Amino acid sequence: MNTASNRDGLIHTIPELLAHALAMETEAAERYGELAQQMETHHRDDVATIFRRLEKAETKHLAEITEMCSKVELPHYAPWDFKWTGAESPEAIDIGRVHYQLSVREAILLAYEHERSAAEFYAGIADTATAADVKKLARQFADEEQEHIGWLEDWLAKCGPGDAVAVDDPDPPLGQE
Repeated sequence: MNTASNRDGLIHTIPELLAHALAMETEAAERYGELAQQMETHHRDDVATIFRRLEKAETKHLAEITEMCSKVELPHYAPWDFKWTGAESPEAIDIGRVHYQLSVREAILLAYEHERSAAEFYAGIADTATAADVKKLARQFADEEQEHIGWLEDWLAKCGPGDAVAVDDPDPPLGQE
């Protein structure tokens, strides 16, 4: 595998874009699955449903990107060399921001924030890339993320007053020190 050497912060080639997309979609699918499982453990099926739907969508994207990657030699990136600004990809929800009392509305807004970050990441690549094929594929990936944003906006519009209330736990777990 090649070592990534692009230090200008831009993605110039299809292999660079695919390497980023593969990492981002893998991380997103895994994280949504973890969050769904956590919510299922706490019998928060309404919130788990949101995360499961997104996990399935990300898994589908991941399969498509994996297929694209099978025909291309990808550059190797150390975790700190990816072109996103945080330690994790823009689409991966910070596990520390999720708690078992999360309301449906809070879950949707959290997912919305990260799907929007993913769409903006890909749109930024499309806007700055000089190669037409990179622009086109990045725009396609941004559009796919926009679909998820649309689902979340629809879900948010259907939220009732009870969906904004966090679950009350009369017997919360004890902290361990």
